[in-house]
Amino acid sequence: MEQLGGQYHHGLMALSYLVAVLASYTALDLAGRITAARGPARRLWLSCGAFAMGSGIWSMHFIGMLAFHLPVPVRYDYGVVFASYLLAVLASGIALYIVSRKEMPLPGLLAGGLLMGAGVSSMHYIGMSAMQLHEIVLTYDAALWWLSVAIAITSSVGALSLSLYFRIPRSRYYVYGKWGGGFIMGAGIVGMHYTGMLAARFHAESPAVHTAADSGMSVLYLAYGIALVTLFVLGFVLIAAVFDKRLATAAEQLAESEHHFRSLFDYNSDAVFSMDRSGVLISVNPAVENLTGLPSSRFIGRHLTEISGVNAEQTMYHFNRTLEGVSQGYEVAYRREDGRAVDLLVHMVPLSAQGRVTGAYCLARDITESKRTERRMHHLAYYDELTGLPNRRSFMDALEACLHSGRSAQESVALFCLNLDRFKSFSQTAGHKVGDQLLQSFGDRLRGVTDGCDFIPARMGGDEFAYMAVLRTEGEAATIASKMNQPDTPVVIGGLEFHLSASIGYALYPKDGTDGESLLQKAQTALDSAKRRGGNRAYAYDAAMEAAANRKLEIESGLRKAIERGELDVHYQPQVELKSGALVGAEALVRWKHPVQGYVPPSVFIPVAEETGLIKPIGEWVLRSACMQAKAWQAAGYAPITVSVNLSNRQFEEQHLPETVGAVLSECGLEPNYLELEITESMAMDVTRTIQALQGLKKLGIGIGIDDFGTGYSSLSYLKRFPIDKIKIDQSFVRDIANANDDNDTAIVSAIIAIARHLQLKVVAEGVETQEQFDYLRREQCDMLQGYYFSPPVPADRFESLLREYGSRKAAM
Repeated sequence: MEQLGGQYHHGLMALSYLVAVLASYTALDLAGRITAARGPARRLWLSCGAFAMGSGIWSMHFIGMLAFHLPVPVRYDYGVVFASYLLAVLASGIALYIVSRKEMPLPGLLAGGLLMGAGVSSMHYIGMSAMQLHEIVLTYDAALWWLSVAIAITSSVGALSLSLYFRIPRSRYYVYGKWGGGFIMGAGIVGMHYTGMLAARFHAESPAVHTAADSGMSVLYLAYGIALVTLFVLGFVLIAAVFDKRLATAAEQLAESEHHFRSLFDYNSDAVFSMDRSGVLISVNPAVENLTGLPSSRFIGRHLTEISGVNAEQTMYHFNRTLEGVSQGYEVAYRREDGRAVDLLVHMVPLSAQGRVTGAYCLARDITESKRTERRMHHLAYYDELTGLPNRRSFMDALEACLHSGRSAQESVALFCLNLDRFKSFSQTAGHKVGDQLLQSFGDRLRGVTDGCDFIPARMGGDEFAYMAVLRTEGEAATIASKMNQPDTPVVIGGLEFHLSASIGYALYPKDGTDGESLLQKAQTALDSAKRRGGNRAYAYDAAMEAAANRKLEIESGLRKAIERGELDVHYQPQVELKSGALVGAEALVRWKHPVQGYVPPSVFIPVAEETGLIKPIGEWVLRSACMQAKAWQAAGYAPITVSVNLSNRQFEEQHLPETVGAVLSECGLEPNYLELEITESMAMDVTRTIQALQGLKKLGIGIGIDDFGTGYSSLSYLKRFPIDKIKIDQSFVRDIANANDDNDTAIVSAIIAIARHLQLKVVAEGVETQEQFDYLRREQCDMLQGYYFSPPVPADRFESLLREYGSRKAAM
């Protein structure tokens, strides 16, 4: 038998490859769509996908067969052709079912590829068997036949792998990847077909069979017609898949949006009410029950006014504004089912559909705690936490408002400034807790001073208070001040009685000032005057006080400059031993020589230094200067003497006073027994602290003296308990001891000397100026004398003359 050779139409071959590529791309695209679908939609897409993919593979196969032209007439058995078509659809269905599964292990993938490859191969060779050839025998080359089957299976496994990979979008290049996969899969399908065609052998039984009866043009029309139909089917399926995907995406987004909204609605910590245009509640979220104490079912179908209670009118106003398209926010008080009142922050927002407001959402938040905190912060900002009185800020605001409220000409306003007397001593002795209770008690006292007038009490800070009162007459101010100060009414705390008194200064509007700051300043000026006079008294402001206050400021300013410029100096007043007549000591006294005013009296600048705290650096400077001078005199060959230095209250309160004194002695090289520190009786009031401080100083080896003895809280008990070496009789007693008409001072001086002798203490009488005073003190056997009788306080260089003079006297003796 003669073997017939055929020819290929290259255009149809290219067309077959194009159909294969489009079918492959369709399969890759449908894989993801089928995987995403659920229920009936999944089965529908699987069927459509099998039909489209199968149609494409079969069309490629049939066009490929038509592309092959034999020189003999060719007819087809359409039943067999249809069977091959069904096999292509079945194989495609198997493939799409496999790739639409969630997971595909390797064994399943290989089995699926084997089934699909077998289906494609069967489709091809059954389709080949549909050819009806007259006196032509069709055989196959075994090797090429098996190669075509292998290509079918391999390409099927690859196609399944690509479909599994591309069914899920992985990047923005996902579409390009699918097209690349389509070209690869198309090449595999075409390769299988043309390998199978190459395996075919056509043998003529008669040598006369050489002429083809079929027209090549009809074959082309048939191939193009099949391709067109197939491309239409595949295109339609792809377009349907795209639209379905977009609809599915839109549905997913809508479902997700609905889910987010429901989550926001259901899990919102705020109570959310949904209402229609008439104000009827449609739905509420679970937080409504937590807020109101009522189950959610109690609200559905009810009108907004029914749940608003007393706030119905306000609520409806905001609801109607919301229906106009304007969001509303407001605060409202609400009473829960259990009777508890809560503060709510309410927001109403319009609910719109197609440009029309169809209802509203109402969000309510419980802000009870935040409002309570806000009120608390406001109270802390404007009120004193301890006493509950207005603080300085609140008081000054109220004062300014009162002064600018258009008071009548017959009315006046009094501003009182108050300081508690001895409060610091009470607090240190009884403890700060008792001190706080005393402040509270005094605050209560101020609240009770009404006298039928408008008033505002306040705590300005520490133990400072203020009081504003509207007066009918200026004379009422003195009456109010007397009511504020009731020291005879004790305050009992922890079994202890405290007699609270206050120093009070006040100024009047409009007499003394027309604004709050000036009134406060002048009331404080009056208060300073009351304090300087011992406290427990009230003073009204007058211009003389202002002058004194300005003088004090001038002194303070000048004193600060004096320290910087070195205008201070130390003068020394000799102390003479009465028995031997020797100069045994000197009291160091600070002096200030002003460059313009000359010497400023210590009685003028020392109180200012005490009040402003400048006394501490001045006192330490005097101590250092005195110690250095005493050491210098010793180095110059003079007989050693003791220098006495006065300690101020502020110095004595220093916790590290012994360390400071020890450091000065070490710096100057002076032996401690040549230094004596003098304190006043008022500084010894706190017995426990005084004993500790004096013992610390005594450990250094220095002497301790009591200055101005007899003028303060003289007590024999502290003379016994304190480590004292010397007492100094105040010059006010010494001044009249020689006066025959005044026996009191004489008796006092004699008693002091006698007590000191029995307690084995040295006695110094200061202020000795006359021979009569000298003679009396010598008869009473006073130990040492100091005063103008011997010398006034003099600078260090002039004091050296006294050292030489008294030294020569001693040598002559």
